[in-house]
Amino acid sequence: MQKLGFHDKWNRLIMKCVSTVSYKIRVNNEYTKTISPGRGLRQGDPLSPYLFVIYAEALSMALHAAEAARRIMGVKICKQAPSLTHLFFADDSLLYCY
Repeated sequence: MQKLGFHDKWNRLIMKCVSTVSYKIRVNNEYTKTISPGRGLRQGDPLSPYLFVIYAEALSMALHAAEAARRIMGVKICKQAPSLTHLFFADDSLLYCY
């Protein structure tokens, strides 16, 4: 996110949200001990869709730059068509390059 121009304070805040999370599970009306995950985001985390969009944008910019520098080549459906290097969907990424 730093390469995208986000301020260091914002980056630290996001990393704090990602790295300091803990959970308790309710079983038979009683909470379990605190569970601290070992790594980053988990499925269902409300922050993950936003971070995906931000990082997908960074990856898209990097792929466009690599294509412009001729380090990768996109796929064309015909000679006049623009080249296609990637497609991003809600939670999927497809890369088309060689």
